[in-house]
Amino acid sequence: MTEEHFRTPRRVLVPTRACETGANAGTDLLALMQGLPDAPHPDFSARAAIWRDQRAGLISISEAQRRSASIGAVTATAQGTGAKQGRGGAPRPPAARPRHERPSPNDSRQYAQAMATTAARDDRLTPNAKAFLQVLRARCGKGRETSITKGTAGNIMARSTRTIRRYLVDLVRFGYVELEIRRSARGLHLGLTVKLTALVAPFYEEAKGLARWLAETPLAAFRPFEGVFDPSKQGVTLLSSKNQTKTISPSAALGSAVTNRYAARGRLMRRMGARIVPTV
Repeated sequence: MTEEHFRTPRRVLVPTRACETGANAGTDLLALMQGLPDAPHPDFSARAAIWRDQRAGLISISEAQRRSASIGAVTATAQGTGAKQGRGGAPRPPAARPRHERPSPNDSRQYAQAMATTAARDDRLTPNAKAFLQVLRARCGKGRETSITKGTAGNIMARSTRTIRRYLVDLVRFGYVELEIRRSARGLHLGLTVKLTALVAPFYEEAKGLARWLAETPLAAFRPFEGVFDPSKQGVTLLSSKNQTKTISPSAALGSAVTNRYAARGRLMRRMGARIVPTV
């Protein structure tokens, strides 16, 4: 008789029966293998659920293939970057560099004009918002308006545009700046026009603030001879080079002027070679 050929390849494990007789006779050998998990792999269960939904008509074939392929990719990524994942499996943002290791700012000749310390003493503002207000004051120069974009401000402050927006919202809310959108002729947004309010400017730039200060300090009178007055001698003013004027004699000045006039006339006549003709 010819040998019997099995349709199943030899490399595939198939369940067989035990040959010996006894208590374990007829027992499946795969059940006797140690370390074989009872439940299927989680990836297999997830893929099976996806294809069940596709069979039920809930998702398309392409969507089922995409979800099935993403299961293994997500698992591999999670194993490779398990230490960088946070709660819920979401990747954590990169750790911020310590403040003392950050690069120094670029050299600049920009400086801020005089400004009030009201914003510096305002606890409602964050420290970075106060620093941004100082940068805006420097950009305004001698005026109170400047044009800027959130991207440019983010590059200056080394912050994102979202953070710059929060700074501007706080400054507008508490009355330190006023914003206006710059538009082109076609209505496109070109940036922002920032206008500083009176809370940022020093008090002496406005007439009301200066008048209020003068009214509150009446002793600040003009005393030109306060530095040269001798308190030991009442009514006597010490001599100083600052309060002494040069004495000029009117007659001496007039005589020199007449002499100079005639001398100039004589020189002119000699040049022309003319003689003085007496008049009758």
